Amino acid sequence: MAVTIKKIAELAGVSMGTVDRALHDRGRVNPAVAQRIKQIAAELNYHPNSVAKSLSIRNKNLKIAIILHIQSRNIYFDDVIRGIQRCKDEIKDFGISVDLKLCPDFNAQAQLALIDEAIEEGANALAIVPINSPLIRDRVNSLCSKHFPVVFLTNMIEDTDCLSFVGCNYRLAGQITAGLLNLISPQGGKLLLFSPGFQMYGHVLRAKALEQQLIDSYPQIQLQQIYEMTGDDIQDCQITRQALADYPDTDLFVCPGAYSRGNLQAIRELGYFKRAKILCYDCSKEVGEEIKSRNITAAIIQRPQQQGYNAVKILFEYLTSDTLPKTKNHFIKTRILLRENLCEADWDEKEAVRGWGR
Repeated sequence: MAVTIKKIAELAGVSMGTVDRALHDRGRVNPAVAQRIKQIAAELNYHPNSVAKSLSIRNKNLKIAIILHIQSRNIYFDDVIRGIQRCKDEIKDFGISVDLKLCPDFNAQAQLALIDEAIEEGANALAIVPINSPLIRDRVNSLCSKHFPVVFLTNMIEDTDCLSFVGCNYRLAGQITAGLLNLISPQGGKLLLFSPGFQMYGHVLRAKALEQQLIDSYPQIQLQQIYEMTGDDIQDCQITRQALADYPDTDLFVCPGAYSRGNLQAIRELGYFKRAKILCYDCSKEVGEEIKSRNITAAIIQRPQQQGYNAVKILFEYLTSDTLPKTKNHFIKTRILLRENLCEADWDEKEAVRGWGR
């Protein structure tokens, strides 16, 4: 006869819930009690019934909702979605659905409506790229107060109590950018920063960290101005042209890369390739080609596929086994792509996803 959790609970003199938490190392269990439970389980040669567990999970019809902050096509989020799909394929045998909802670009009211829609449709957990708005902050905090699991994907909001954040360490990314600028131009230079939209709080953190690190450590590099890109190529091209009319002696650029073709188009057309040094956040086929041609010095990447994959994986493990993430901030390691290691970019994404949790 198979050994059950109920039998172990009887022998240990505790509840079945305590046994389950002790055997899976989750929740608060007295260390001495947990040790006794594990010893009893080992002596009885207890093994969880993984088949029964799988059937039990499948019968629950669990649903994970993913809400982005944009509806228009975006190369960076194409990769995030690939990571989501990869994890969705892995967990489909458990009968868990993963529903993706696209928000009209940076529309906080629309994103709020999508959150409510997901809840009404029976979502058991939520991964969201939150727009930096009090509307979203308050709704997320309301969900969290009811112990509804929410994971922030690629972006965060201040003063919220989500289950986990999956994305890059934006402050560190800004500091790394400053250090890299110093390496490629130790004599100094005049810098323009073109950032993705500041409706994403992470972009605000990164820009501030870059600016402060330059002041503290590399004062020979002058940050002349910060410009917010829109994601619309025509507008971004116009904004960049005007910036370079105002600051024609610029010789250092930090650009959003995969987020804005219009920004790089203007820099190219105005003759700043080759004679200026350019760093990009994130990579794309076009950015890769310019790195190969030495028109762009390097790309600072955040592994978007891994972010999408990990967000779903964290919620899957929480829903199926009450496993809490090891840390609230699940930072993705920042990587710098140069001409010499550009060929590893695709391999690195696949390995990063395959090696989740290592």
